[in-house]
Amino acid sequence: MAIISFDVGGTFVKYGLFDQSNIVKKGKYKTERNDKEIFLSGLVSRIEELDEVMPISGIGLSFPGFIDTDNGVPILAGAITSINGISIVDELKRRISLDCPIYIDNDANCAALAEKYDGAAVENHDFILITLGTGVGGAIYHYNQTIKGHSYRAGELGMMLIDYGRSPNKTLHELASTSALINLYKEKNKLSPEDEISGEEIFAKTNDPKVNEVIREWSKYVGITIFNSVVLLNPEKVLIGGGVSQNSTLISYIKEALSTIPHWKDFMVPIETCKHHNDSGLWGAYYLVEQQQLK
Repeated sequence: MAIISFDVGGTFVKYGLFDQSNIVKKGKYKTERNDKEIFLSGLVSRIEELDEVMPISGIGLSFPGFIDTDNGVPILAGAITSINGISIVDELKRRISLDCPIYIDNDANCAALAEKYDGAAVENHDFILITLGTGVGGAIYHYNQTIKGHSYRAGELGMMLIDYGRSPNKTLHELASTSALINLYKEKNKLSPEDEISGEEIFAKTNDPKVNEVIREWSKYVGITIFNSVVLLNPEKVLIGGGVSQNSTLISYIKEALSTIPHWKDFMVPIETCKHHNDSGLWGAYYLVEQQQLK
């Protein structure tokens, strides 16, 4: 029996059909943010399509935002505002003919599961995962479980305020995300907001001294994010995910930034990239189902 996995993002929905830790089929399509029915019909059509390939025993959903995992409800689903407060699990069960369990969790928590079960944290019981993307995501894995908090908001590192003197209302989303790196690059190079460039493309230009300075300035905020998280939680290690984590030089920039913090030496832990990079949410939604089926 196979498992269907969805990784729902603000721009694309990725999906995969898994058979015993092997991806049989995967794809993606553009996320419908503003219409609940169109959004749900996109999930349903992929479920029906994949069920014709192999019999399905479970469905896992990786979602942005605050996720009530007990009731299957995205309390706030990031940019996908049309489904806020709606039980995605109940809505899907009403629309599909399959009689199988459906599980949902926050995307960073799913990424942490992927790294714990088959990634960079297999040997660890306590770690923090930080994703650098459109925003800054976070997951706290402690004593072999993700910490969700009493209202499912634990690990929302992107909402931290870290530059209160100069930017009292700017959160980590605006300072340490890949979006922040792109905005800083555009500002320094006098590009318009409409000009398109990715974080990966910026990292490909590191032989340019000016680009190096941009990345170093941005990396300071990533370093502060890591330092504050480690001081609070004292994990065994910190994992970095997101598209830019695929660049081999990212960790060296982060370590350079951390080395400028005098107290880092007293709290130092290993900093590594995720094994699954941008597919960690997809793999995590698969392990979310597998974990439940083993109980």
